[in-house]
Amino acid sequence: MDRFIGDSTLKTVCAIVEDLIQDWGLDLDQPVGPATLLVADLDFASVDVIQLCVALEQSYERKLGFQDLLMRDGSYVSDLSLAQVAAHVESRLQQQPRNSP
Repeated sequence: MDRFIGDSTLKTVCAIVEDLIQDWGLDLDQPVGPATLLVADLDFASVDVIQLCVALEQSYERKLGFQDLLMRDGSYVSDLSLAQVAAHVESRLQQQPRNSP
């Protein structure tokens, strides 16, 4: 069962990000939301991005192909908004429904 069943994908992404950063002591100008940038706003390092991807895959109980989001033309993207992450997750969820037990 999905951990955040009934909530939108964006709310799930935001909740997981908030959980990841809760002890970081960040002084955010705005609450975490769709326009929040992982690197510029939240100081995410590559390991933090990996933790986010793993947490989302665990939450949705499936692989979500984050390599397609994180790489463009053979190079890593410099930053992503939470809306971009949520849109990627949503498109993957529509493409591959979770396997039934």
